[in-house]
Amino acid sequence: MTKYLYLWICSCILLFPACGDGSHEAGEQYEKALKLFEAGQYESARNAIDSIEMLYPKAFKQIREGMLLMCRVKQKESEHNLLYIDSVLKVRQAELEAAKKKFRFEKDAKYQTEGNYVYNKLPKQTAITRSQLKVQVTENGQMQLASVYYGNTPLKHSSIRVTLPNKSKAETLAIGYDGANNYRFTDNGKHTEIVTYKDGQCSAVASLIADNIDKAITLTYLGGSRYTLALDRTTREAVKETRDLYNLMRSVDDLSREYQLNIRTLELADKQVMQLEKQQKSKK
Repeated sequence: MTKYLYLWICSCILLFPACGDGSHEAGEQYEKALKLFEAGQYESARNAIDSIEMLYPKAFKQIREGMLLMCRVKQKESEHNLLYIDSVLKVRQAELEAAKKKFRFEKDAKYQTEGNYVYNKLPKQTAITRSQLKVQVTENGQMQLASVYYGNTPLKHSSIRVTLPNKSKAETLAIGYDGANNYRFTDNGKHTEIVTYKDGQCSAVASLIADNIDKAITLTYLGGSRYTLALDRTTREAVKETRDLYNLMRSVDDLSREYQLNIRTLELADKQVMQLEKQQKSKK
C-alpha cells in the first residue's frame, strides 16, 4: 500500500507543471509578439498573438494583453494601408482625368438618367443609318457594347462573335429579345436591331478587339440570320480606349471603397483600444 501511495505522489509531482496556466510561456509568447509589432512585422505579430490563446487557454492575463496588442496591430495596418491607398488613388485619379479627355460625355436629360462616355473619334449620330458596333462607358463605370444592324431584311440576332485572321474568336452572351437591351423596329421599310451587352456579357469580345487593334477583325451577328462586317480601325481603337477608361474607373472605385473600409477599421480599432485600456486599468 505504501508503495502505491509513493508512486501516486510521484505521479502528481510529475504532472503538476502540466496542470498550470502556462502564464510564463504565454508571457514569453506575448513578448515575442510585442517585439514583432514594434519591428513593423504585423502579420507575424498577428500569428504570435493568435497562438497565445490557442496554446495557453488558461493564461487569461496574457490573452487580454494579446487582445489589446491585436487591436494596435489593426491600427498600424490600417494607417499603413491608408497611406498606400491614398498615394495610389491620387495617381489613378490623375490617369482617369487624362483618359477622359479622349471622350465626350453624352446625356439626353429628357430620356436618360445616366450619361455615357463616348470616344471622341467616333462620329456623332442623330439617326441610325448603318450596321456597326457601338461602345461606351456609363458615368457609373459600366462598359457596354451594342451591335447595331440596319438593313432591308430582319436578322433577329441576339449575340455577336469577333474573329481574327488566325481564326481566334470570342462571343458575347446571348441577350433574349426584351424590347430593352434587345429591341427592333422598322421604319420606311428599313429594319433596325440593337442589342446591348453589359460588362461581363461582352468582356471576352472587348478584350479580343482591344488586344488586337492592328489586325483585321470580322464581326458576325448570331442568333438569327447571319450577317458579317469588318470592324474599321476607328471602332477597334474606340474599344481599346473605352476598355482602358473602364478599367481606370473601376480601379478608382475599388481603391475608394478600400480607403473607406480602412477608415472604418481604424475607427473600430481606436475604439477597441480605448475600451481594453480602460478595462485593464480598472483591474489594477
